Amino acid sequence: MKKKLMLTALLVALSSGVAAAEGGFRAGEKAPPPEKEDAAQKGTEDTRATKANLIRDFRQGGYTTLEGYIVREQRPGSYLFRDASDEVRLQAPADAFLGKTYQADDKVRVSGRVYGRADNAFMKVSRIEKP
Repeated sequence: MKKKLMLTALLVALSSGVAAAEGGFRAGEKAPPPEKEDAAQKGTEDTRATKANLIRDFRQGGYTTLEGYIVREQRPGSYLFRDASDEVRLQAPADAFLGKTYQADDKVRVSGRVYGRADNAFMKVSRIEKP
């Protein structure tokens, strides 16, 4: 019985790395122009996600959520994100995509912590999902 339990635990531990390797960003369609991005906003003004132009002055390590488009992959794990207000750099490990693959025309919600100031501001993403 103990051998079966240990074998099961070992298989679960080894298979989690395989699931995390799937998903990510795939270049494809162009993101819609910024003037079209706010057409689908819903909810009240105070329940909306933070805008990308506010990230430059955000407090260090502050947790926030943005809604918009991952425009392109700059290098492995580093992406350019855009919403109607501005663009911001993202650092997103493969597991932040939760096994899903997104293209440039897919609207996404990214959540994570903000680091850097002014033009050096970027976001370390912990979760990427559909809004």
